[in-house]
Amino acid sequence: MTDDDARTDPAVRFVDEAAARASVAEPSLAGLLDDGDGGGPTVDEARHHLHEAWAHVDAGTALPEDARMRQVKRAVLLALRPVTSHQVPFNQQIIAAARGLGEAVDHLANRVDAADRALDARVQASLATTELALDDLVDTAAGLQATVDDLQATVDDLSVRNQRLEHRLAEERAELRALRARQDIVSRAARDLLGGDGPTPHLGTLSRQLDASHDRLYEHLENAFRGSRDHVRSLAEGYLPDVEPLGGGPVLDIGCGRGEWLEALRDHDIDAYGFDTNEAMVERCRERGLDARVGDALAHLAEVPESSLAAVTGMHVAEHLTLDSLVELIDRARVALRPGGLLILETPNPTNLNVGAASFYLDPTHLKPLHPELLEFLVLERGFAEVELRYLHPDEDVNRLRPEDLVGVDEVRAGAVVERINWALFGPLDYAVLARKPAPPARV
Repeated sequence: MTDDDARTDPAVRFVDEAAARASVAEPSLAGLLDDGDGGGPTVDEARHHLHEAWAHVDAGTALPEDARMRQVKRAVLLALRPVTSHQVPFNQQIIAAARGLGEAVDHLANRVDAADRALDARVQASLATTELALDDLVDTAAGLQATVDDLQATVDDLSVRNQRLEHRLAEERAELRALRARQDIVSRAARDLLGGDGPTPHLGTLSRQLDASHDRLYEHLENAFRGSRDHVRSLAEGYLPDVEPLGGGPVLDIGCGRGEWLEALRDHDIDAYGFDTNEAMVERCRERGLDARVGDALAHLAEVPESSLAAVTGMHVAEHLTLDSLVELIDRARVALRPGGLLILETPNPTNLNVGAASFYLDPTHLKPLHPELLEFLVLERGFAEVELRYLHPDEDVNRLRPEDLVGVDEVRAGAVVERINWALFGPLDYAVLARKPAPPARV
């Protein structure tokens, strides 16, 4: 066998190629996959390699019929049979596995393509839906803007109309006040002519009606200087925690006025009624469904059964009474209250100089300010117990003095001086005396 014959024989060439591959270093995974340009082998290239390898699947175990020196080669193959007996099945399994992997890759590629198409379809559908939604939002926003513009125009128009109505209402109020002033002049003249008791019963009734000619004036004075109903009610509700534990009433409110306190009691399911001499205000209370009565509360207290009331209250009443009437009120309240019952008297605080020297006199029916210690003394002196002096409604909208504002004055002394000044100028506007009727002494 010549060298040329050895080089042309397929079996010898396969062995030579195997020896050459075995003589080089083991290739890396990157090297096996790299086709020289960094992109890796393609699927078609891998299939081509498998096809070429299948032609040599039985290499080293079979000889062509026309092979030269066939007997010698056969002897060599027989000698190598212990080594190569499993080579053909091994080669077949390797190539079959590789082909299976190729088919799996094809199947995976098909699934990836299908998934890409499905995803692309879903993305396109979502984009279309999103575009439609955005178009709807744009249309909606445009509609809302048009609505807002219309509302703004309506608000502007209403504002102009409201200003006109307020101006007209102010003119009407001025005219009513002038008319009421002329009516009061006529009423006073008629009352003077009647001289109290008229010659006939109907003239006497007219005289009593004329005596109440200032009821509405006082009602308007309350509205102007006492504050709104909502504001006064919010202040009165501060007494609910004191009254609620008394067992649900009844509560008598003396000088119930516009009925803010009666309304708060009713809304908290506390039985209550009120007395006032102002017929106009009593009528306003009745219009709100409150139990308000025209009359003298002191006369009514004289008729109330002993120990029958849970509480007697008088909000800004004491300053309207003479000392004799105030003491009589305290005495009659003590008799009418049941043991543990509560007397509440609220009045302006004259220790606030702005109140005692100025705002107190905004109400012409006030007689004189009552010092807190005097009112406290009176209820204690007339037999009440557990008396609390409660200061109320400090003036919050002021810039109070600070100790550092007094330059050159000792810090301790400055603090005391500033505290007294702030109390005198910006202290509580009102105060209340809360006193309980004591229980009767236990029998021995």
